[in-house]
Amino acid sequence: VQRRANLAVSIDMSGSVSDSMMAIFFSELEKLTKYVGITVVPFDTRVDDSLVYEWKKGESHKFKRVMQGGTDFNAPTKWVNKRDFDGHIILTDMAASKPVASKCQRMWVTTRACMSYQYFTTNEIILVVDK
Repeated sequence: VQRRANLAVSIDMSGSVSDSMMAIFFSELEKLTKYVGITVVPFDTRVDDSLVYEWKKGESHKFKRVMQGGTDFNAPTKWVNKRDFDGHIILTDMAASKPVASKCQRMWVTTRACMSYQYFTTNEIILVVDK
């Protein structure tokens, strides 16, 4: 039996995340989905269930901004906590307060420039990506 991880990837769609940063995030997701399918969770201060979608292994998706409010990391964390995910990746500029605890392993993805104004500290993994 072969088991694959059930991953949620939350994408910060707030106005502070630039289109160029979003393009970097989608490029990284293209690489990830060569190996595994993911559940994409766009968010700003909320998660809209109608915008959540499955990105199946091997598929290609174009970047599309679907929200543009502020940022609240509690929104995607609580959304993921209510479901059965093995891991949670948050793609963000790190510009919001520390969220509630995650029930599954959580990892953060940001750029080097955003690390300099990170709003909170964490012991969770932070992956820095730049083009």
